[in-house]
Amino acid sequence: MSKLLGIDYGQAKCGLALADSDVKTAVPLDVVSLNDLGFQPKADQPLAGRIKDLIESEEIEKIVVGLPLGLDGRETAQTKEVREFIKNLKLKTDIEIVAEDERLTTAQAKRSGHDDAVAAMYILQSYLDKLNKKHKDNQ
Repeated sequence: MSKLLGIDYGQAKCGLALADSDVKTAVPLDVVSLNDLGFQPKADQPLAGRIKDLIESEEIEKIVVGLPLGLDGRETAQTKEVREFIKNLKLKTDIEIVAEDERLTTAQAKRSGHDDAVAAMYILQSYLDKLNKKHKDNQ
């Protein structure tokens, strides 16, 4: 059994979600405000601290970060900013970090009218569903 942390990284706030690999269901957890500081290096400090606390308290083994691609699948300015966040996060932890295409999950969260934690849940659930499908296909 391993625990996963999902992150929907945004300029003003970031949604967090948790999942247990055995249960295969993600749940929304929290929203961390970046105080409208955007993607400046210091803006990551509250988020980095929260992630570090979660890694320890929840025994997180993998982090899944939503990757905002354009509808055509191309990278955008926001994609590059999220990749920079992932790069910086990798310097702060030895836990595996994977990027998950968030195009459809963001639309789901917006349609449901919920917050960034729900978007993080959809991102993490998308990743879990792909793992589950891959596992079934290999049996």
